[in-house]
Amino acid sequence: MLTIEKEVQNVTAILKIKGLIDITTTNIIDLYMEDIGNVETVLIDFSSLEFIDSTGIGSIMNAIYLSKEKNFKLKLQGIDEITNEVFETVGLYDILEAFDGEVI
Repeated sequence: MLTIEKEVQNVTAILKIKGLIDITTTNIIDLYMEDIGNVETVLIDFSSLEFIDSTGIGSIMNAIYLSKEKNFKLKLQGIDEITNEVFETVGLYDILEAFDGEVI
């Protein structure tokens, strides 16, 4: 199960991810990202993430590409050690950096 809490503070949208990002839940993230609105920054908080699979990583990559298309800065935070290793292995951070995003 996946829940996302969305909070907007000035020109920043914060998405707090809770639960699992897998093939059954990636559509939820995709919907939130497509309907993000007119913001300068989107912060995705992974501190309550329990699990992410390859389709979830694909969804995060889609969010990175969408940040360029919709002209907002994407920031990721609260990434645990295991997820961090996976993101590094698949090159997600390199893609994020190339699109002017960051990990905080």
